[in-house]
Amino acid sequence: MMEDELIKIWQSSSSQERLKFEKSKLMLELQSGLGRLNGWWKYRVQVEIVAAMIAIPAFALIAFWVPFTTSKIASALIIIYVIYVIMRLLSIKKFKPRDLEENYLEYLKKSREYLEAQRHLLETYNYWGALPLYPLLFLFLMGFWEIPSKRDLIIIVYLGMVAIHIYGYFLNMRRVKNEIMPRINRIDELIESLEE
Repeated sequence: MMEDELIKIWQSSSSQERLKFEKSKLMLELQSGLGRLNGWWKYRVQVEIVAAMIAIPAFALIAFWVPFTTSKIASALIIIYVIYVIMRLLSIKKFKPRDLEENYLEYLKKSREYLEAQRHLLETYNYWGALPLYPLLFLFLMGFWEIPSKRDLIIIVYLGMVAIHIYGYFLNMRRVKNEIMPRINRIDELIESLEE
């Protein structure tokens, strides 16, 4: 009975009212998707911060404990690198939209800008996040190369880091393709329909 009444109301409503309903439905779907994506991003940054809180003291101790000069220099540079990566990830917060400050169209535009910043960060991570680490890691491990029994371990660690970054690259590209780009496209559709 209730469904029949809803169907009659829907059929008797004007096309303008139907369009408003479709817009609000799209807005709710988008809001839900953005909430999940923002939660994922926040989690990722928290994981990176925890990793940095472990790495910085660890490499500070290594810099004082290890007798090899190249490893000491590399440890100090790795600490600087870790701080740079965290600052880069945290810099994206300035793009995050606030719900209460703007009208919905402005919120959508800011959300699009925030998603674009995330997309750019993920797509370029290899250039600013992964590639600078390899020379530092190489320099760090070369200090231990003087110990013949550690050479196999050094090669395994270095190749392991390469494998982790390759895996991370494909995860980042999948996240961009399957989650960020569809939401950017959805926001573009909503912006176009609201500007009409």
